[in-house]
Amino acid sequence: MTEGTMEVILCGAHGLLRTDIFGRIDPYVVIEYGNEEHTSKIAKGQGSNPGWNERFKFKAQYPADSGDDQRKYRLFLRLMDHDTFTRDDYLGHTTIYVKELLELGVENGKAELGTHKYRVILKDGSYHGEIQVGVNFSVPKRG
Repeated sequence: MTEGTMEVILCGAHGLLRTDIFGRIDPYVVIEYGNEEHTSKIAKGQGSNPGWNERFKFKAQYPADSGDDQRKYRLFLRLMDHDTFTRDDYLGHTTIYVKELLELGVENGKAELGTHKYRVILKDGSYHGEIQVGVNFSVPKRG
């Protein structure tokens, strides 16, 4: 088993669902991988087209412990709208499977899944908007 660092580059989003009747939404993203979770800054007042330009690091290993491959190699991004006086609203989610990225990273020392746009999935399974994310994986040099 090889352990390394997976870096998630959260760029921005476009066309997110508007949940606020008055004013603009204040979106943020909760990123989950394995047992780790990171939360982006709130894109206050940026509405349906926020920009974050943030980086988050996660520990990742390949091959992962036994279990369901779909769950082990799943990078889950949950988009939320920050509300001051009420509970935050769910805007949607996207899932990125990183098994091949980790496999290549172990083989070559590093691997990159360049910045891509992923569709945002709503509660009812329909799509509304997209999120732009990049993912890199690297392992420490042996020597």
